[in-house]
Amino acid sequence: MAVAGLMSFSLFAKAQIKNAKTETVTIQGSSPACKKMIEYAGNRKRIARLTWNADTKTAQLTYNAKATTKEAVLKRVALAGFDNEVYNAPLSAYRMLTSECYYKGAPQTTDINTTDSTKDASKLAPLYRAYFAISNALVRSDEKTAGQKAGELHHLVKAVQMDALSPEEHTAWMHIKAPLNEQSAALKAAAGIEKQRVTFAALSESVYQLFKASKLPYKIYYNECPMFHGGATWLSREESIRNPYYGAAMMTCGATKAVIGQ
Repeated sequence: MAVAGLMSFSLFAKAQIKNAKTETVTIQGSSPACKKMIEYAGNRKRIARLTWNADTKTAQLTYNAKATTKEAVLKRVALAGFDNEVYNAPLSAYRMLTSECYYKGAPQTTDINTTDSTKDASKLAPLYRAYFAISNALVRSDEKTAGQKAGELHHLVKAVQMDALSPEEHTAWMHIKAPLNEQSAALKAAAGIEKQRVTFAALSESVYQLFKASKLPYKIYYNECPMFHGGATWLSREESIRNPYYGAAMMTCGATKAVIGQ
């Protein structure tokens, strides 16, 4: 039955893709939980279709040979965090996978997006970590985790004690408290990854105002994606561009507009 299903998929994919060429490729992954992320990274409407088998660590790839290449598809898969027969995933991309998708053990380095290597310099640090966790989930197109982390962020926004903030943070907080509360609630309630991304764009501008007011012992990169709804920004602890608005579809789309902190 599995062979018949694979043959049916191949015939269907070829019918949908012009100049179709089909190959079997090797892609690493630890469990069926990785399947959605791998296939999302590789698939392109009418250009490339990828289906991955968690048991064999192989994928059936059908693509328009005049519009793309096997290498281009597998590069996107690597940027999503998965080693394959052509490219190895960057360490930063591998770190962002959920633990159930670690196919070569847990990363040995600290995940700079969720913890700080030095003592927190701001009482807003837990809020910042929740923001980065949402961004990382959107990079992976992980709707479930993005929603969960949005709930955490909303709770943290409501729990902020203004008298514990620095004078600069206090001033910024007075201006963005109301919109940030509404945006985090909207993100928590958003149904579907696209709605989450639209809400995240508005929330990022509010969080940016806080970051500018905080004296942090690390650098924050203020990035912009010019293609998402006419232009959308986000903040990252990493210098490399990892786009939360398109994920693996256009992982490196964007540029850094400013650097905050040390």
